[in-house]
Amino acid sequence: MFRKKNDLRTPMELFGSTPGFIDILVVVVLCMAAFVFFDQWYDMNATSQQASDLLDCIFTGKPLHFYTYVFNKAAEGGYMPPIYDPESSPSAAYNIVLYLALAVWELPVYVMNHIIPMSKYVIVLELWARFLAVLVSCICCYQFTKLAEILMADKIKAKWAGYYFISSPLIAYCVIIRNQTDIIPVLLIVLALKQYFQKKYTGFCLLMAVACCFKLMPVFIVIPLLLLAEKRVMKLIGYLSLSISLCVVTYIVPMLADPGYSLTQSLVMKGDAFSQYIFKITIPGGVSNTSVFLLLYFLICVIAYIAKPKENDFQIYAFLLGFASLSTFFLFIKWHPQWMLLLLPFITMIVFSMFDFKFGILLDIALTLGFLVTSILIHLTKEVFTSSIFYTITQGQYLPIINFNPIYSYFIDHKYTDIIPSTLFFAGIVSLLFVAVWNNRSRSSMIANSFDNDYKVIRGLLYTRSALILMVILPPLISYLSHPI
Repeated sequence: MFRKKNDLRTPMELFGSTPGFIDILVVVVLCMAAFVFFDQWYDMNATSQQASDLLDCIFTGKPLHFYTYVFNKAAEGGYMPPIYDPESSPSAAYNIVLYLALAVWELPVYVMNHIIPMSKYVIVLELWARFLAVLVSCICCYQFTKLAEILMADKIKAKWAGYYFISSPLIAYCVIIRNQTDIIPVLLIVLALKQYFQKKYTGFCLLMAVACCFKLMPVFIVIPLLLLAEKRVMKLIGYLSLSISLCVVTYIVPMLADPGYSLTQSLVMKGDAFSQYIFKITIPGGVSNTSVFLLLYFLICVIAYIAKPKENDFQIYAFLLGFASLSTFFLFIKWHPQWMLLLLPFITMIVFSMFDFKFGILLDIALTLGFLVTSILIHLTKEVFTSSIFYTITQGQYLPIINFNPIYSYFIDHKYTDIIPSTLFFAGIVSLLFVAVWNNRSRSSMIANSFDNDYKVIRGLLYTRSALILMVILPPLISYLSHPI
């Protein structure tokens, strides 16, 4: 039976008023290139195995001995191949909620392995976890578009906001190349913001409580946003307590029940914990020093509490305060590249609130460029390329890596430092915040207004922004392919 003509769906246009086929193809191609040519294998490899070990502990009736089990296995080099130093084999340093989430995702693979044992079970686990990050990124894009529809009167503008989110180089770099799960707390933040702007603060706090278990930084968003929305002290105390409740419970229970947890945390505190850096940048004076981060964060919270924006301006105030809080953290505290993904929802909404949308994209390009170059110079290692699908398939056809990181080598050879790119990165953040405040100082926010920009011109800037990830992808690939055997 044939459909009526008016029942047929209009095919996706190559270019249209909303993101078309070519727009989506650009993102897919760049993300596929990142997926095939790069893989920071070692972190996700260990974490995915540990999630599988959590399933073992659950099914053997010993879930409260998980951290001890992993600690002992790591001490024996159980999570790294023989070519790695066994002492570098990582313990279960993350919150149990992360391992539970990953364990649920891995359950089908875990069951299949027990029915038909897999010789490459560890590799399958790591790849399966990578697919989870990609899937969550797509879900996050959808939910962010829904959030934008709540805030924007123009659905076309909301769809472009969702596209702007998913086409960011931060997605390709932090999620796919770095092979991390930080997109999960980003999704929880987006879902929490949907609750927040619908004035469902209990739901907002519960979702942020879960997000804080994946990464503690969301707590820096919760406090100013609650102070902006709620002025009653007792209500604030209740909401704030709810926001940290799950994090506290999942800290206390393993601490009391599992000796391995205390041992693992003591090792983490010596190395990767950011808490020690809170007091590293100080203003000297008097008989003591003042933490710059805590001082600025306290001022942000005070501004949030005394601010009483008009209803039309409330949305942009919330995004500016959330962005300012996280930015202050990254300015003065030691950070890992994948953490920057937490900024993406706020960057996107701030750019779409500007009266000069093109200028907002340029500022975003500046901070993204600075971030990528800084990450290349500080964090990019050879293993990110040599653990990739492409390198594994083509081993023996090309010489081993001659110059994996030409950009880093150029900086070293010419005695440059990372000061310039890191300054560009943070200047972009501060400028984006300043311009957004300046734009909205005497006029209502543009978030809710219609989107009447020139799409052809905008597309050029959007593609330029997305293509920045090529500075990470192309240099090692060209260097490798230039040395055939």
